[in-house]
Amino acid sequence: MIKLIAVDMDGTWLRDDKSYDHALFLKEYKIMQEQGVVFVPASGNQYANLQTRFPEVIDQIYYVADNGALIAKGNEVLHVEELPAVLTAQLKKLTFESEYPSVASCENSAYTLTRSGKAYFDEQHKYFEKVKMVDSWDDINDRFIKFTLSVNPQLQSEMLPVLSKQYPDIGFMRGGSDAIDMGQPGLNKASGLAYLGQKLGIKPEEMVAFGDGGNDIGMFEYCGLSFATADALDEAKEAATEVIGSSNDSAVQNKILELLANNK
Repeated sequence: MIKLIAVDMDGTWLRDDKSYDHALFLKEYKIMQEQGVVFVPASGNQYANLQTRFPEVIDQIYYVADNGALIAKGNEVLHVEELPAVLTAQLKKLTFESEYPSVASCENSAYTLTRSGKAYFDEQHKYFEKVKMVDSWDDINDRFIKFTLSVNPQLQSEMLPVLSKQYPDIGFMRGGSDAIDMGQPGLNKASGLAYLGQKLGIKPEEMVAFGDGGNDIGMFEYCGLSFATADALDEAKEAATEVIGSSNDSAVQNKILELLANNK
């Protein structure tokens, strides 16, 4: 029996224009409530950003944000996995010396560097409700939880093994088509689901996950059932139980309705 449904956002739940079928969601959320199924947006995106996606139930659902580094229910933050000082120093150095623009994700806000430009800063509002521009990472007085490099998709496969060898203490993963997420090794969305599972008494085999990126593979391997969308990365498709349709066609929401109809 399914007791928890975890959904990635970009490329999974959201259409390309960042919208989704709210009426359909409210219909399936009502069924989830009746069946006692927990709904969890699980994303590399910021907690505050995830909240804006679900205004009708903002204070009712659980959130796994920043690839499992922050767990919350409604407006209450339950757990924050702060980066150790040594890793933070390494990531500051890596991103500051890189030719690619980057974002530092912290507990209270996200940050970009002034040198990355206003256009890049403005683009980050798609993923961060709260984002600020700073001249240096050292200007930030916040708890660091993740860094992200924005890299051309064609270069990611070449860069990841090089970065992993150069910085063996840092965990790297493809967060999306143009993102390399960097943080604590072994910390991912599955870590967040494991935290919730322990808190709520839900076993991994009672969980279902939907995603499309490299940062979804951990929860695909952790959950009893997993579904990758049609445009998912090849490695995500390989890790999933099944490949379904496109986010632009509400494939995830339709699959959820199907699963709930047979949830016994």
